[in-house]
Parts: sequence; C-alpha cells; structure tokens
Amino acid sequence: MIVLPLLPGCGEPATVRIEVYGGDSLDAAAYACAEHVTAFVATIGAAGWSAHPVPRVPEPGRPCGYVYRYPTGGLADPPGDAHPRWCDRDGCTARRRHRSARLPLTPRSPESPVSPFAGQARADVALAQALVSGAEPMLVLAVGGAEPGELMLTLNQGLVLSYRIRRLLGLTTATPARRPHPGSRPRNRRGCP
Repeated sequence: MIVLPLLPGCGEPATVRIEVYGGDSLDAAAYACAEHVTAFVATIGAAGWSAHPVPRVPEPGRPCGYVYRYPTGGLADPPGDAHPRWCDRDGCTARRRHRSARLPLTPRSPESPVSPFAGQARADVALAQALVSGAEPMLVLAVGGAEPGELMLTLNQGLVLSYRIRRLLGLTTATPARRPHPGSRPRNRRGCP
C-alpha cells in the first residue's frame, strides 16, 4: 500500500476538501485552506494519486493539512505499520518519537497583514509518542522565541486543560453576578423571597 506524502498545512480552518482517488475508489479526503490547495493537489498528483478539490463550508475540527484515510481505501495503514495513524511519518527515528502535524496556536488575522500578535513568539501544539513499546501519546505545546521550549502533557491533562481554558474564556465574557443587598433575604429558584 502507498502512503500519502506529508501535506504541510498551516492549521487554519480548511475551506476546500480534496478528494484523493486511486483508480476508481475514493481513498482519502485532504483538507486545505485557499492558500495551500494548489500545493496539495500537486503533491498528491506527484505521488501518483488523482486529486479533485471540492469547495466546502468550513466545519470545526478540520484544519488545513488534515487527512482522513478511508479504512477500505488504498491509503489505509498497512498491517503491522509501526506508525500511529496521526503520525506525520517524517523523521521519527531521528526524533526518537512519532509526531503529528503541528497546529499553530498564534492567531493570524485575515483582515489585516499587520496582526496585533506580530511581536509574539510562535506557539504550536502536536501529538507525540516515544518509540518505546507501551508508550502513550502525549500533547506537546511548543513555544518559540528568545527561550524556546516544550511542555508535554498526558492526554488526560490536555483534556482537563481544555476544560479550564474554556471556563476561563467564558469568565471573560460573562457578566458579573448580581449581589443581594445587605440584609435582604436570599431568593429561591422562582425569584420569590
């Protein structure tokens, strides 16, 4: 079986689905932003596959560079493949770990070429797994800048972190709670004292 080459996406929300055909069957769907469609189609074509871009309405969870391999297609992982499904399959031995495509955390502003985040350090998130039997996948938060570094979290810690971040973001938009007047009785659920 042939593995689709790495499609280096930017992680921005995808606006185009690229259907990947091998012969007469639909083998995969690659997702791209408008900037990367041409490069993805050329990469897929150079690997000997047929690529057909289809405009689509953006859906959450489909970033540029994401590829869904249909299990019955010719791009499915071969039996005994040592790479996890999310691995980018590039340089795993040299890194001594599998790594997914990196998704950027630093926002880009499509409205203006000069972003208010231009002076900030680049940050991204990816999955990683050590090349040791029994190792579990981890989340890797990487930050560049003057002192680059990485923070590794278990998947459970990442899940809890996502809940905490949502809660904190909700607090920034929530209105302050009304406090009862000193000496007043608390109200029940129906709003009556």
